[in-house]
Amino acid sequence: MKRLLLGALLYAICWPLMAAPDGAQKYSQGCADCHGRKADRLAFGKAPPLISLSREQLVSALTDRRDGKIPTSGAEQRAKQALSDEDIQGLADYIRSLAPAAAGDAAR
Repeated sequence: MKRLLLGALLYAICWPLMAAPDGAQKYSQGCADCHGRKADRLAFGKAPPLISLSREQLVSALTDRRDGKIPTSGAEQRAKQALSDEDIQGLADYIRSLAPAAAGDAAR
């Protein structure tokens, strides 16, 4: 009985972690071609390197583009339209983890 309870407890604790969006995978599949593997490239010759943005700026920019508040087209539009709120949070976390000062951000 203890094993069953322990298993249920571990499952309850770990499930949210397993179900969380994989920001690294989403970034690799939908963002890296234009923004660079380390999010350090100008995209389309105008977007700043993503690692230079705060987490809040990333979430806001992705949400506004997904919701059509900032017009996009082509590959950029397709990549952002399919993002859920959880995907956006995961991407923002992943991109911030790439920044050299990310360790300082985690303390805030």
